[in-house]
Amino acid sequence: MCSMSVYSVKQVYQKLAGSNPAVHWDKLVWNRLSLAKRRFICWLAVQKRLHTTAVLARIGISSSAACLLCAQSDEDHNHLFFNCQYSKECLEKLTRWFGIQIQGTNLLNVVNSPSHRRYTKFRRMVYYAGVSALVYLIWRSRNSSYWNQLVFTTPNVIASLKQIVRSRILVVMPKKVSRNDHRWFVEL
Repeated sequence: MCSMSVYSVKQVYQKLAGSNPAVHWDKLVWNRLSLAKRRFICWLAVQKRLHTTAVLARIGISSSAACLLCAQSDEDHNHLFFNCQYSKECLEKLTRWFGIQIQGTNLLNVVNSPSHRRYTKFRRMVYYAGVSALVYLIWRSRNSSYWNQLVFTTPNVIASLKQIVRSRILVVMPKKVSRNDHRWFVEL
């Protein structure tokens, strides 16, 4: 601060905050078309802070690290979010519903997928709301399996997802939506 000839709040803030790498998942997590509890679960998922069975087994809480949804591999974040057969099937149904194709098999690839294409802002927000709801529903299904020994079927998850996304967007529909985007949403 002594090296500054003129005091600047901006420069002091930048020195105190330091430089942080840019994140590419912020629009997924903090999308206003998603509910707060879904935002929180998504935030934990992209940070890889959810307590999967692999984490629980490592700290001695769970006896097994196997995936509770497919039982084919250890349940870590990479497996649970779109390498697991269950979540992969849900993701395929979500992308079919939106009429898009995704090249990724992990959460960050799925998040970054539409940002490189020519989607309108509204369509990206709807897509992010769908992915956010899917992450939440996969986590809810996983927890249901852990606590109640009950796994929701993928058609059940997708039906719930469609209802969640449609109802939320109808409640908080942005004011400036083009006719094409409005028609696209109505036809979903």
